[in-house]
Amino acid sequence: MFSSIPVPQVQWNEKNMRYMMCAFPFVGLVIALLCAAWFTFGLQIMFVWKKPVFLPLFALGFTLIPPAISGGIHLDGFMDTCDALGSHGSREKKLEILKDSHSGAFAVLSCTIYFLAYFVLSMELYGLFFSAATSLSFENLFSRFACASPVLSIFFISRLLSSLAVAIFPIAKDSGLLHAFSSASAKNITIVFCLFFFMLTAVLLIFFTNFLGIAMIATSLSFFCFYFVVALRNFGGITGDTAGWFVQISEILGLAVFVIMNGAR
Repeated sequence: MFSSIPVPQVQWNEKNMRYMMCAFPFVGLVIALLCAAWFTFGLQIMFVWKKPVFLPLFALGFTLIPPAISGGIHLDGFMDTCDALGSHGSREKKLEILKDSHSGAFAVLSCTIYFLAYFVLSMELYGLFFSAATSLSFENLFSRFACASPVLSIFFISRLLSSLAVAIFPIAKDSGLLHAFSSASAKNITIVFCLFFFMLTAVLLIFFTNFLGIAMIATSLSFFCFYFVVALRNFGGITGDTAGWFVQISEILGLAVFVIMNGAR
């Protein structure tokens, strides 16, 4: 459901859906691991080819890995939500737009701007990660991964908070996949699970990166609160589409904060 990774198919029922939202954040870990592998490949190319042409290729790979692994499910919700918000219509009209399978102008514009911004921010990562690299030694690789770990954490954090929202935020509709997940999930366990791993991630980020970690966690929590306000005001609660909107924007906000904070040093 949450990724395009081939896995054995099972029949959904009330029992095996109880912990679906606890599994969701681990898709972010898979994305982080693949991005880390892409960084390793980038270091290899930089020292072997020594050509700046790899800069846009690195940025392109980092931009495409997340939607490729998620299967575009969150991007679809992002586009639908941007269409609905851009309509400035009534709550009923916005909910109707979310159900529409067609893409409107606001969806196309938002998606184009999103990918352009993500690509440019990813190009900045090249300088942050690779400009200080001097060799392919284990020490240098470990140093590069230590630098990369905060930005890789955004894929995990965004999905932790999205799962938490499903457990505690009101649901806009009494039908649909998100309603089914929310109704079947073990909410108390999901809340404890998400809060525990979020606090653990936050402590590690702040301990190892100081102000960068504080800025990234504060940004994530601020947008989480903003998500609640936007969803409640415009749709009467969250939907599967708004959940995708939240994940996509959380990721690019975390990337932006990482690039800005490191560029300011």
